[in-house]
Amino acid sequence: MNKKTKWILIAVGALLVILVVLSKMGAFGKAEGLKVTAETVQSRTIIELVNASGKVYPEIEVKVSPDISGEITELTVAEGDTVKKGQLLARIYADVYNIQKSQAASGVAQSQAQVANSQAALGALKAQQEQAKKTYDMQKKLYDEKVISMSEFNVADANYKAAVANYNAAAQGIRGGQAGVQSAVANLQKANTDLSRTAIVAPMDGVVSLLNVKKGESVAGNSFNVGTEILRIADMDKIEVRVDVGENDIPKVKLGDSALVSIDAYSDRKFKGIVTQIASSNNGASGASALASATNDVTQYKVYIRILTDSYRDLLGKGNFPFRPGMSANADIQTRRQINVLSVPI
Repeated sequence: MNKKTKWILIAVGALLVILVVLSKMGAFGKAEGLKVTAETVQSRTIIELVNASGKVYPEIEVKVSPDISGEITELTVAEGDTVKKGQLLARIYADVYNIQKSQAASGVAQSQAQVANSQAALGALKAQQEQAKKTYDMQKKLYDEKVISMSEFNVADANYKAAVANYNAAAQGIRGGQAGVQSAVANLQKANTDLSRTAIVAPMDGVVSLLNVKKGESVAGNSFNVGTEILRIADMDKIEVRVDVGENDIPKVKLGDSALVSIDAYSDRKFKGIVTQIASSNNGASGASALASATNDVTQYKVYIRILTDSYRDLLGKGNFPFRPGMSANADIQTRRQINVLSVPI
């Protein structure tokens, strides 16, 4: 070891000694230890939660479809409009149904006229039958008294039988004509009904939540199958959240369970809710009727949570509805509550 190296080692050693001394004197501050919060055992309320996400929907939403086919000639509402039960929503081209009504009314008149003519003719036939009966009775008496021959009596007998047959045939014809009148009246009633169906009216009070057609478009409909969906009307006074709950958690959820609902559009609010319906089937369905679905091999059951009006009353105003169908939501369902449970924080 040369002289220069020796002095360097001495200097480094001296520096280390000085640093140790300064550290002991607190020149560099004191090192902080692990902070621990002490808390005593207390009685608390323990709440078990099931968290689930879903969408906002009105509890009641009605699809409006026509019962007849035709072109939309009038459309009186737009999405978001408030409507009353019986209010005109749309009108379908009615000329063809007016023609059908006129034809049916003409058919009724013709059938009634035919029956009236037949009834008048029946009166004459009745008189002929009565006269033939008198002649028959007189000839029968004369024949029994050996005044006239059998051939003469047979003529009276044949005339009477013909008169009876003619009367019965006419009476039968009238009954058939009356049935024809009833059929014509039924056709007229159907024509009137079809004509009335050209005016599409609101089935309930509510808000137009969806409008699928425009003026001038053609729609299809009949009395046997659901026609083209023209629009939807929703009762926005009753709002619910439909969430998907996994099969492991669904046994914990019960009707009447409370829930706290957060909606993305109101991220700073929590709304109170209550479970009103739980799917009992895992058969997936689409749209508003979906009960359950399978995602990543985990079966999800639909749970319906009504949002209590009192929790968002401050957001309501005349014609103002704070929630819109399809808004994203998250719910904490309170499935179990234990009061006065001894516990310590974890």
